[in-house]
Amino acid sequence: MLISLDWLKQYVDIKEDIKQLDNTLTMIGQEVEAIEIQGEHLDKVIVGQVVEYGRHPEAEKLSLLKVDIGAETPLQIVCGAPNHKLGDKVVVATIGAVLPGDFKIKRSKIRGVESEGMLCSEVELGLGEDGDGIIILPEDAPVGTEYREYVGLSDAIFELEITPNRPDCLSHIGIAREVAAYYGRKVKYPVYTLNEIIESVNNNHISTKIEDRERCKRFAGRIIKNITVGESPEWLKKRIRSMGLKPINNIVDATNYILFEYNQPLHAYDLEKIEGKQLNVRKAQLGEKIVTLDGVERELNDGELVIADENNVLGIAGIMGGESSKVTEETKTIFLEVAYFTPANIRKTVKKLGLSSDSSYRFERGVDIENIPEVLDRAASLIADLTQGEVLDGIIDKYTEKYEKIEIPLNIKKLRLFMGKEIEFDVVGKILSNLGLEIKTLDQNTLLVTPPSYRGDLYRTEDLYEEVIRMYGFENIEDRMPVDEITPGVKAAGIALVDRAKNILSSIGLQEVINYSFISKEAIKLLGVTEPTMVISNPISEDMSVMRPTLIYSLLSNLRDNLNRNQNNLRFFEVSKTFVPGEDNLAIEDYKVAIALAGRDSKSLWDPKPEALDFFSLKGYVEKFLEYIGISRYQLERSNNTNFHPGRSADIKIGKVVIGTFGEVHPDLAEAMDIKKERAYIAELDLTKMTQYMGNTVKYEKIVKYPEVTRDIAVVLDRDVLVGAMINDIKKSSNFIENVELFDIYQGEKIEDSKKSVAIRVVLRKKDGTLEEKDITTTVEKILEIIGKNYKGEIRQ
Repeated sequence: MLISLDWLKQYVDIKEDIKQLDNTLTMIGQEVEAIEIQGEHLDKVIVGQVVEYGRHPEAEKLSLLKVDIGAETPLQIVCGAPNHKLGDKVVVATIGAVLPGDFKIKRSKIRGVESEGMLCSEVELGLGEDGDGIIILPEDAPVGTEYREYVGLSDAIFELEITPNRPDCLSHIGIAREVAAYYGRKVKYPVYTLNEIIESVNNNHISTKIEDRERCKRFAGRIIKNITVGESPEWLKKRIRSMGLKPINNIVDATNYILFEYNQPLHAYDLEKIEGKQLNVRKAQLGEKIVTLDGVERELNDGELVIADENNVLGIAGIMGGESSKVTEETKTIFLEVAYFTPANIRKTVKKLGLSSDSSYRFERGVDIENIPEVLDRAASLIADLTQGEVLDGIIDKYTEKYEKIEIPLNIKKLRLFMGKEIEFDVVGKILSNLGLEIKTLDQNTLLVTPPSYRGDLYRTEDLYEEVIRMYGFENIEDRMPVDEITPGVKAAGIALVDRAKNILSSIGLQEVINYSFISKEAIKLLGVTEPTMVISNPISEDMSVMRPTLIYSLLSNLRDNLNRNQNNLRFFEVSKTFVPGEDNLAIEDYKVAIALAGRDSKSLWDPKPEALDFFSLKGYVEKFLEYIGISRYQLERSNNTNFHPGRSADIKIGKVVIGTFGEVHPDLAEAMDIKKERAYIAELDLTKMTQYMGNTVKYEKIVKYPEVTRDIAVVLDRDVLVGAMINDIKKSSNFIENVELFDIYQGEKIEDSKKSVAIRVVLRKKDGTLEEKDITTTVEKILEIIGKNYKGEIRQ
């Protein structure tokens, strides 16, 4: 937002210099991004007069001039412009001047003739777009005067960064209110006289209708007749140029002037071009077209809000008018519109059409709906003065949803605690009053505050805190560290469990992988998932169209990709959520733990031929994880999961509840996943289910000082006997058994095809004394009895 200092001074007394005002605006929240001093680049640019005129001796198209700039002798200047003559007052850039584009004026020779300066055009001075000829000044222009002084280019233009919640500051009056409130001064609102003729605006001149009452809350207008459209006076041109705009004519310039004065967009229609003499605020019909003021034909097809007459669309509401009803030099009567369109509607239309304007920028943020009659009268008065027009009596005003004032309570004690400052009650009241807020005193500690209609950003007590603090001054609040007790936060139970699981898995030698929560529909088919899944309605790609109900596919993909890159010692884990549909198609999100192995240990000097990772490698990781997570009572049963090898997989059960499955990946699935180099092993455990079975108590026992006794037992069993179940039974058979470990399984020579040889190591220890031989013998006999009776096993001979 650009703010002219000269223009701002019309509305508030400013005694401070530019640097002080810069600091003030920034401190009260209207950050100054840049300041441009107009005419600063016009040093050594002087008003001159052509006192001798002749042709260049070596070039017919160049003229050789003597130009008086008020010095002792005239300057000799070579000029190529065609539009000057003897006696003209001109703008002279003298030697040493630096024009826009870092163009330095030097003494030079042009076709052999010395030139001591340059006669300038608007383009060369950066003041306009006319570059066809040099600037010719009026006859009364004083020779020798600095050009910037002559044209009044002494203004300072502030570029402000206005936050979206303060649209009232997108105007000179808005910034004047801020400055006046900070310095405790009064705002000088525009004073004008509106002379209306006897003829009424309601005398069948035009009718208006708001058909779309949701998106247009107010639509008002006045009629001004017998106008003369022409060039704006110099003071108005200056104001328009200071805002970075090009003056067009007195009607357009006046509406732009009011826009930057009040932050209220306006639009002028040529009344004679409105068919049927009616204006309707309605939704655009599919396929309707309009040529907007930028000369572009636009097709409307999304219900955009438009202003239309009986037959045509005349403008896109709040954004841009149309060519068909624009004001031209032939216009004699105008309908001047001031309206309120809802911000959400304007934002949507701007984005849809890719069309924005100064008007849409303000409507997007919100304008003052209550100030519309004031703006309309001010604009009508200005236009009547500029065009010698006549304002018809009365206004047309359709107001569909009245503005309702709100009252906000403000407790001074709470404000002081918030500020950390003992601010006086009267000081708070004065600050709020200076900001234009109405206040009522409820008691010695409470105010009831009513914001004005242009302060839509104030609707809660905290907003008032901000107003008081920024006007009181941040620099007036001492730096003081708050004193408070800080207590550590507690992790949510689910997050704590996930972190614990990850720490355990990484501590036992596994590497974490993190995958997307999406997989493809083909992956669902590949895994044989028959239960309903969560399908994404607008997936990023087809490969990410389903919320994964299992982690298996993602881990197998990790194994495949790494094996294809010649990585051969793969030990991965992932702890993440899986998703299945629940009630009302909302996702049930359970935490799962997955472990994936493939390959073999890396070669080393002492292990040149490392063995491949196998089922028992995976089983060891699973058992260690269960031990550390606090689950000790479980059993393993052969798994029927079709994604696993039928003879090399197991379900982990607690009672009848399956909490996980692990084993070798089924060869068909491995082939489908293109895992060829090594066998793949995977485990998936339901961490959410496991929670209820976890033991939280850790028991410590002192180290037994008595020696252990080990016995190795090799037995022959049927191939389908589960060794894990047998080991569990052995552990329960005697208090002397400290541990039972499987250390060998053999199938081959001297063992029947339907059998397998299993070797276990039994560790025996007595806690309160040394084991005697009879205790050892009795325990071993019990073990052999269990093996023979329950598992049909025999001692291997």
